[in-house]
Amino acid sequence: MGLLVPFAPGGAQRLRAFLQLLNGNLAGADKVGTVHDMRFVFLDNDTKLLFATAYDGEWDPYIDDFATKIPDSMDILFSNFEGWPGIRNPEVKDWIVKHQITAEARYVANDLTVAEIRRVTRVGKLLDEFLDKLGG
Repeated sequence: MGLLVPFAPGGAQRLRAFLQLLNGNLAGADKVGTVHDMRFVFLDNDTKLLFATAYDGEWDPYIDDFATKIPDSMDILFSNFEGWPGIRNPEVKDWIVKHQITAEARYVANDLTVAEIRRVTRVGKLLDEFLDKLGG
């Protein structure tokens, strides 16, 4: 999903400072459970932002998960954009669709879900520990 959104007055400065304060750690999105990645790209002399994300599943449940699992974080991030209604507002999906842009092309290196990737990682670590014990 991609959004191209205009900043509210002072929004670019606030968002940039907030993202720098987090030092790139947006691990709170892990609570959603389906997010592969997110990108925040400041454009046109800090007048617009390109927000791009990849996720598992369908769009409606993905947005619903943000609204129920990390609503305060969403409002902190997105309150920097013109017209943000708030994640709890029933019109939020309309606002998102209004600013949504479609990619002309997309490449995905694998088809594993976030949950599958986490499981494979855990199994790999356990296997490494087991092999270390056998070898040591």
